[in-house]
Amino acid sequence: MTQQLDEVSNDELTAGQVVEYLQTHPDFYNQHPHLLESVDVKNPSGGIVSLTMRQLAVLRDKNARLQQQLDGLLEIARENDALFGHMQHLTTDLIDARCEADVFATLDDSLQASFKADFFAIRIISDGETDFPISEVMWQKESPEYEHFKRLIESENIKCGHPTHAQAEALFKDKANEVQSAAFIPFKMAEQDGLLVIGSRDAERFHPSMGNLFLAHLGQLVAKRLASLSGLNAK
Repeated sequence: MTQQLDEVSNDELTAGQVVEYLQTHPDFYNQHPHLLESVDVKNPSGGIVSLTMRQLAVLRDKNARLQQQLDGLLEIARENDALFGHMQHLTTDLIDARCEADVFATLDDSLQASFKADFFAIRIISDGETDFPISEVMWQKESPEYEHFKRLIESENIKCGHPTHAQAEALFKDKANEVQSAAFIPFKMAEQDGLLVIGSRDAERFHPSMGNLFLAHLGQLVAKRLASLSGLNAK
């Protein structure tokens, strides 16, 4: 640093140059330990502390942040592990379903008990007559209800967030006002479009930034089981 300082006068030396030098020479204070005695570092809470104490405080803060991040990752891992277990049970129960009505009953039980869902609905889109045994889940492509979901279904992308009132009313009727968040899961049964919707009274239960791996798997699982029971082949 002496050589560098000789190249500029004190008037020309900038804080940036000092910072750059210390960053490229982290052992500077090891070579000049006596300077530590004259270094004053302000404590954010007031007063003056030694450089060593300030470094310890910074390291403690950094360690606390890292611990919080680790705790968050562990919590996500535990949640994913629990979800995986729930999906295993749901898969087994759906395999045991003997008819389409059994699939709906299984979903009603499992989604509420294991996935913190308050409501669910399935709609299958048809452009003509169909012999699906549960007529209330069928929507014709020209129906006004379908228009509220047409773009979503055609995109084939999962969407999470707050449903519009028209969407909630089309799916949940008199319970529409209770649905504060929902997961919209498009699926395919052979050539027929379908939609699985899971609703919650909790506005934060389903949000746009959440992962959708398990939701995608759930949609595929439901589509394949319904297609199998209906004599179709789900995509």
